[in-house]
Amino acid sequence: MTGSALPLPRSLLAALTLLLFSAAWWAEPLQTLLDRPHLFPLQLHTVMESFAVLVAILIFTISWSTYSAERPGNVIIIACGFLCVGLLDFAHTLSYKGMPDFVTPASPQKAIVFWLFARYANALTLLAVALRPWQPFASPRTRYLLLAASLGLVAALYAIELDLGAMLPRMYVEGAGLTPLKIVLEYALIAALLAAAWLFHRKAERNPDVNAHLILCAILITVLSEICLASYQNVNDVYSLLGHAYKVIAYWFIYRAIFVTSVQQPYERLQAEIAERLRAEATADYLVHHDPLTGLPNRHLLEIRLEQTLAQAISNSRQCAVAFVNLDSFQAINDSLGLASGDEVLKVVALRMGQTIRDTDTLARYGSDDFVLVLADLTDDAEVMPILQKVLDIVQEPCLVGGQEITMTVSIGLALGPADGAKPEQLLMNADAAMHRAKQNGGNTYSFFEEAMNATATEYLTLRNGIKKGLARDEFVLFYQPQIDLASGRVIGAEALVRWQHPEHGLIPPARFIPVAEESGLILPLSGWILETACRQTVGWLRSGLPPIRIAVNLSALQFTRDNLFERIRATLAQSGLPPHLLELELTESLLMQDHVTISDTIARLKSLGVRIAIDDFGTGYSSLSYLKRFAVDVLKIDQSFTRGIVDNQDDLAIVNAIIQMAHSLGLATLAEGVETEAARKLLEENGCNDGQGYLFARPMPAVEFIEFLHRQQTAVA
Repeated sequence: MTGSALPLPRSLLAALTLLLFSAAWWAEPLQTLLDRPHLFPLQLHTVMESFAVLVAILIFTISWSTYSAERPGNVIIIACGFLCVGLLDFAHTLSYKGMPDFVTPASPQKAIVFWLFARYANALTLLAVALRPWQPFASPRTRYLLLAASLGLVAALYAIELDLGAMLPRMYVEGAGLTPLKIVLEYALIAALLAAAWLFHRKAERNPDVNAHLILCAILITVLSEICLASYQNVNDVYSLLGHAYKVIAYWFIYRAIFVTSVQQPYERLQAEIAERLRAEATADYLVHHDPLTGLPNRHLLEIRLEQTLAQAISNSRQCAVAFVNLDSFQAINDSLGLASGDEVLKVVALRMGQTIRDTDTLARYGSDDFVLVLADLTDDAEVMPILQKVLDIVQEPCLVGGQEITMTVSIGLALGPADGAKPEQLLMNADAAMHRAKQNGGNTYSFFEEAMNATATEYLTLRNGIKKGLARDEFVLFYQPQIDLASGRVIGAEALVRWQHPEHGLIPPARFIPVAEESGLILPLSGWILETACRQTVGWLRSGLPPIRIAVNLSALQFTRDNLFERIRATLAQSGLPPHLLELELTESLLMQDHVTISDTIARLKSLGVRIAIDDFGTGYSSLSYLKRFAVDVLKIDQSFTRGIVDNQDDLAIVNAIIQMAHSLGLATLAEGVETEAARKLLEENGCNDGQGYLFARPMPAVEFIEFLHRQQTAVA
């Protein structure tokens, strides 16, 4: 029996027991005062005993029907014991003086014998329960054996009294009262009950169990009953009344203990599994529909609410709006301050944007750093602009993250429903396209969707999916554009340029798909393929007997922050066997001007490998040139926008000359891009430019043609 809330305080139970003892002590004075020898008539006896029989049968029924193999077997001992007690009490009731014949005539002797049988069955049951450990039966058949034994015992006791009653010792003598044997048997019962009470008290002390206390109270009250039944002189006097009353009260306590164990506690536990399950289901439902980081509705819940909002807008001839919000330069925050700080930024942005919307609107987290606002019940698009401006303003307020004060901005794209889409997915796609337009406009602004964006968005998705498939299907090829020593005309290197040989659209130039690859992150696997292929092909040329040349490969800014660039390049060099000094990595000025710790550390480690660093499109930046010294670059590649104008434009010539002189003063080599005429080549050579690259020498060409070009150039130089 496991613990439960005690129906009555223990102090009240103790007071009740004391009161019952007091009543027993004061019974004789009360008897004298009242002088009513027939205080306990037959009718009252029948009512009280019938109630006792009913309670005993209830104890059995509840215990037996609610029992399971996991519960202590003590419950079944009580059940079978009180079935026996109830049946014996029934016989006692029918044997009371004045009742009709129950097989044999009713008499005090017969009633007392059945009473003693019932009381000993009660005492032995409680003693057995108190002695046995609180554990389940070893075999499920045990309870059926106990039931059979109980019924067999009752049958045997019935037979003893009904068939052999005349042979049993006398327990009561009319006019004289109880015999000494009856009194001795009652006090023997009291001793057994007190032993059981002591054992239950010890169980309660070791493991405070409310039901053990209830049974303990029942035993003590039963002791009072036996004291009274050892003291009466007349079966109808006050002692007999009190004895029977105490017995009924004791039964009720045991019933309460059994009811708590078998019904109330399991019900309470069930109520607690149910409550816990409801909490778990609510938590699971919350997690299914909400973002665990920000607590905002997630994509799934967003789609449900957007569908409802759009349907309501169409039904009421109103408008709704979908604002697609993306953080500007969020990846830089992750890279510089760490992912934990990035998460804090997302939570701050979510909290701030949540302050800008109405109760009827929805703010959801759509992806990594993407949020979506659904604005409901609008009359026109003019209502949206103050909300969008409020979002822009509140997001860019400075905040402290990772111990640093940072300022964030967002780009917002807006689509109106149903004008820009009658379906949720349409509105989301169009709002996303408008957000990309806001990005192109420099960020920290919002842009409304225009129909022309559909074509751009469709092309973007087509290219992005095509790049994935192209990488898997080996559709990309490398072209090589020679780099020439301007003084000798010798090939000193080549730039590796990727082309997409599409099976349906033919050769796709890089200007069309590289920006998509950069924005989608596909530049990482594409750049890795370019690096590995260029190194492998260059080693193949060396092994075929061609003179060693440098191979130049362009790097993306994304590779520095997300691709473990140093390890990739070191592994590629080791696997291909290319000498590090023959690999030249081309970086943009904008990348170096970020002054990022990760970038500077990676470049320093790459330099330690022996690879060369070149600055591509030099001259187009507008920042300090201190990075040239800090990063220890090797080559400046003069942007072709200056090179092409040096013959006719003195300003371009002056700029190119200044770049060459600065580079030489720093010990750097120079390479002019876009050399297309002999006049330009001559001017560059005269001004000290080291190398050139352009259509004057050769266009980018496939590897096979480049090998032939190298052979021709080698023969011509020889």
